[in-house]
Amino acid sequence: MKKYLVFIERRPHFSGNSIPKHREYLNSLRDQQSLDLAGGFTDQTGGAYVLRADSLEDAINIVKNDPMYIENECTYHVKEWNV
Repeated sequence: MKKYLVFIERRPHFSGNSIPKHREYLNSLRDQQSLDLAGGFTDQTGGAYVLRADSLEDAINIVKNDPMYIENECTYHVKEWNV
């Protein structure tokens, strides 16, 4: 299984309303052993998480189910990561 870095940057209209559902989603990914690490940036501009997935397409599909992605609260970038 490959690892993917998901970089999240808040959009100017970020409301934070989707944060609780976003955290629940990350917890579900952790329970499925698809999430290695997650956290917010100290400057409150966004955060990042590390996914385990078979392909970039699979990683992107996981991200597309993230409530903050669905609500268009943030910009997401997904990159395969050699760690």
